[in-house]
Amino acid sequence: MGVMAMCALGLMSTQLALARHAQSAAVRERAAFAADAITESSTVTGGAAVDAWRARARTIVPDGLAAIPNQSAEASIAMVTWAFTGYAFASGAVVPPSNCNGASVASGRDCVALTFAR
Repeated sequence: MGVMAMCALGLMSTQLALARHAQSAAVRERAAFAADAITESSTVTGGAAVDAWRARARTIVPDGLAAIPNQSAEASIAMVTWAFTGYAFASGAVVPPSNCNGASVASGRDCVALTFAR
């Protein structure tokens, strides 16, 4: 009976971890979609469309912020950041946020960044 209880706890732990990873992947997918839309808007239409996607980023990802922090004639970076809701493994190690393609990100935020040519 004890072995079966331990197996059930392990299964529940696995299911919770899968749910956390699925939610994290869904947020990252939506952020990548927004960053791609900002990239397309800035290369094709310009300012008004980029501002519209910046406003939409707040609703697409939790506490979302979108920007093009460094614009140059050759290449720029479209970046979408959101509140990082870190999760821990059973060992207690916390998963750190990702490196944002060399761009600086505030503490407690995760990001997706796309580099594009103008």
